Amino acid sequence: MKAESGEKFARQLETEYREMFLSITGSLQTGYSIEKAFGESGESLKILYGDKSVLLPHVRELNSKVRLRKPVEQAFEELSEKFDNEDLSDFAQIFRFGKRLGGDYIENIRDTTRRISERVEVRQEIRTAIAQQQMELKVMMVMPLGILAYMKVSAPEFMEPSYGNLPGIIIMTVCLLIYAGCIILGKKIIDIKI
Repeated sequence: MKAESGEKFARQLETEYREMFLSITGSLQTGYSIEKAFGESGESLKILYGDKSVLLPHVRELNSKVRLRKPVEQAFEELSEKFDNEDLSDFAQIFRFGKRLGGDYIENIRDTTRRISERVEVRQEIRTAIAQQQMELKVMMVMPLGILAYMKVSAPEFMEPSYGNLPGIIIMTVCLLIYAGCIILGKKIIDIKI
């Protein structure tokens, strides 16, 4: 249960920081400074997720630090250290080096945001495919038992050769063990961590 809630938190964080990066990029393209862009991203998160946002309190803290004259790249790096997330760390490093070395750091932020968005979309597509396979496995786990129950109720004479003598019992027990092995194998195949 704890791992499931951790996974849910990670997915929510992933969705929110993707929206934050897109908001920052959009603000930069309209001519805002990077400090103002982070402020606008906080407003976007508030509109999209409200009080249920996992990232908004941290973005507000970042914006408070920036208002107190802390460099925005340093404030974002501190934000990224609070989460064990590769995308946030990557963005923080690229942002820090871009600001320090000069050049077109806005273009670097735009490219980084695009790459991060693509990664998030791919992970979401993989999760969808895995969820579909998990549902199919559940159906395949229940279907044989449902068919056996239906046959037992509707036509018990067809089940008599399978369960009414010793060879039938042995064969059906072997089939049951194979069935259980297939279920265990299917769960291991589908248990993919992203």
